[in-house]
Amino acid sequence: MSHSHHEIIALMGTSGQSPRAPYALPVGDPRRQLIRRAVFGTLLASAAFFILTAPTKQVHVIYNHAPWENDPYDTVYSFAMFLVPLVAATFLVQVSLCLKSEPLPVSRAISILRGCRVAAATMTIALLTEWIALLDGANLPQWTVMQTGGLVALLVISTVLTGSAIHAQFRVPKIENPEHTENMQASDWIGDAIIVAKRQSRWLGPLRRQAVTVLGWADRIPVRTVRHHPVASAAVASGLFGLAVGVDQGIHEGYVLSVTLLTVALLSCGMYAFLVVAGSYVGVVRSNAALYGVQRRAVDASVVAGIAAVAALAFRNSLWWIVGTNGASAGAGQFAALIGLAITSAFVVAFAAESLLHAHGRTIQMGH
Repeated sequence: MSHSHHEIIALMGTSGQSPRAPYALPVGDPRRQLIRRAVFGTLLASAAFFILTAPTKQVHVIYNHAPWENDPYDTVYSFAMFLVPLVAATFLVQVSLCLKSEPLPVSRAISILRGCRVAAATMTIALLTEWIALLDGANLPQWTVMQTGGLVALLVISTVLTGSAIHAQFRVPKIENPEHTENMQASDWIGDAIIVAKRQSRWLGPLRRQAVTVLGWADRIPVRTVRHHPVASAAVASGLFGLAVGVDQGIHEGYVLSVTLLTVALLSCGMYAFLVVAGSYVGVVRSNAALYGVQRRAVDASVVAGIAAVAALAFRNSLWWIVGTNGASAGAGQFAALIGLAITSAFVVAFAAESLLHAHGRTIQMGH
């Protein structure tokens, strides 16, 4: 990054806008109204999607009657249940810094719109999966008028709202930075989160000073470390997510230790692939950690490997033959072998393909 984050904050006013980033949408610009509609349409669709997924997933007497209860549909459904609210919360942080009475930095507008697109794309993939399960008659013996009918009604509502959000996003004219250098001066999402946290610390009353001190320390050390090592930070965050959710699932579902560890690994792989791809697109961090050549190919291959691990989980019932077993006799050992083979094969193939094509031979700036 061309400026340390504390320098950027010093240059910002209370709205979080940097005077050094001259490219902004002025107050009254008609594009701002279109952006506003796209944002709130996406938030509404995300809320409806969350209601469709999270509560029904936890209530087995309802979810057991869902057409998408089993894999491969359930894998997409389960990941989307976490990813959609995560993305919505991410761009909502930046939305809170956009004031009607002040110019809107172009870089922030682009980041918010990208967040909306990621949320909409995730919902679209999940909803298409659910419609396919419904049309395919998956889990048909368990369908009931009340439970299945209620889920289908929620599916219709969520689909309509998601379609409306996508339409609103398409209505926003393409917004570009006049100069690439503004991206380097713009605050990233993690910087905006620090700004929002400092603002909201006023609610802590007498503890505000201590909170601001802690946030200042976090901005100088942990956040700077994340910017210097964005891929490693994504891996650590993914591992923590997998550990927290996987262990909790293992306890509630009564998994043995080996299955719990496999669950942790699979959740971590899926989240890692998502964080690296979506985080780079949205601009979670702006980093000078330039990746090219072998390093960049290794990162790309690791993302493909993470996706392959989740795909092997989703389609395992059709892949047991690869490890010489079937669904009736496969155990944790065979499952681990299948996942390991999928990860290794995907990594090798992706890395070899990019190497043969001499991909990423020049510097690629992470976070743009």
